[in-house]
Order: sequence, then C-alpha cells, then structure tokens
Amino acid sequence: MNFVRVLATVLLVAWATAARASEVPIPPSPTTWVTDNAGLLSSSTKDALESRLSAYNRTTGHQIIVWIGTTTGDTPLEDWTIHAFTDWKVGRKKLDDGAALFLFTADRKARIEVGYGLEPLLTDAIASSIIRNDIVPNMRQGNGDAAVTSAVSAMLAAIGGENGATPNPEAAAGEQGGAGIVALVLIIFAVIVFFGIMTAIARAMRGGRYYSVGSGPFMWFGGSGGGGWGGGSDGGGFGGFSGGGGMGGGGGASGGW
Repeated sequence: MNFVRVLATVLLVAWATAARASEVPIPPSPTTWVTDNAGLLSSSTKDALESRLSAYNRTTGHQIIVWIGTTTGDTPLEDWTIHAFTDWKVGRKKLDDGAALFLFTADRKARIEVGYGLEPLLTDAIASSIIRNDIVPNMRQGNGDAAVTSAVSAMLAAIGGENGATPNPEAAAGEQGGAGIVALVLIIFAVIVFFGIMTAIARAMRGGRYYSVGSGPFMWFGGSGGGGWGGGSDGGGFGGFSGGGGMGGGGGASGGW
C-alpha cells in the first residue's frame, strides 16, 4: 500500500512538473517597441521599426508594439496574447489606444491584438487581411523582415496619423452619438407637435371652437450628459514603451503560415 502511495505521489509530481513546463509564462512588460526573442528580424530592420513606432507614438500618442517569440506552449494563442496585452497595459490610460503584433515562429502563428480605443479604425476585418496578405506570404518565403515591416505599415495606415493629423475614434464616436441624440429629440418633438395639432382639431370639431395648440399640456424630453474618454498621459519614457491601458474586447485576428 505504501509503495502504491509513493508511486502515485511521484506520478502526480511528474505530471504537475510536465504541465508547468509546457506552459509559457507571460514575460514582464517590454520596455521597447519591438521585442524579438526569436531572432526573426535583422538588426537593421529591428532598429528601423523601433524608431518608427517610437516616432509614431510621439506624433499620435497611440502605442503600437511588436512582440516576437517562439511558442505559447500548450496555452491557446488567443489566451496567451490577450493576457499579455492586458498585463502589459498597451495603450494610454483611459484611452486604450494600443495594438500589438505577436508572432511565434515555432508555432508558425501570428495575432494582432487591438485595444478598445483603436477598434473602430483597426477592425477585425483589417487585422485579418494584414495577417493573410502581409504576414503569411512573407513568412512562408522565410522573409521575416518583410512580414513584420509590411504588417506594421498596414496597421499604421489603418489607424492613420503617421504623416500628420490622426483620426480620433473617440471623437468620431462622440459626433455620431451626438447626431443620433439630436435626431431623436427632433423626432419626439415632431410627434408631440403632430398629436397636439390633431388634438386641437378634434376638440374644435367637437365643440365648435378653436383651441390653440399652445393651450394644451406640453411635454419636453431632454437631458444632459457628459462622456468621452479622459485624458491619459501614460507613455513611453526615454523613447521606450511603457503602457497604461490594455483594455480590449478581443478585437483583432489570428492566422498561421
């Protein structure tokens, strides 16, 4: 009996050790815009991308990072990347205007994670197209430099602002929301006026007298509200990456080669 217990304990410990060994922990938050732990990029390409993404952050405030590893182990790709994206807080605080390009060379997989603030610009469909058209063909040809450079270019083009003014997804959403509220108020007002006129006509016909629309009860629907994103200023120090956001709703896309 003791032998069986000892054997069971040994097997349990061995199983637990193997399970932990197959898990790839989330590393600490990167301090650079481009992290290449797989040796995929040439030094010149890595330096060029680092400078480009740093400049983009200074111009727009958006935080776009590249992280290259070998494998996520037994952890599903999406689970690993969303946890990393959240832990690293990619994007500015309260704006969540970050995105991350992940590549895992041994797994032959890639994923783009997108923060809430950039989802209206870097949509799931666009992210999927970037992986299909920019990453997969180049990785199949063994050209990691072209894969990552092309993907980053497409991401920045979708988000905008690299060469000038940047679209503001929060402002656009606010404008759309404001227009919708105005339209709703106008519709309600028109309905009230219509029924007021009809009521006045009906009363006049019944009583032989004319009633002014203004003499009836008047209802006003309105309200005031404030919204929008608070200003976050968490950004990279000394040109390096340092996040403050990281909130995403699973936006992005995955693919393999």
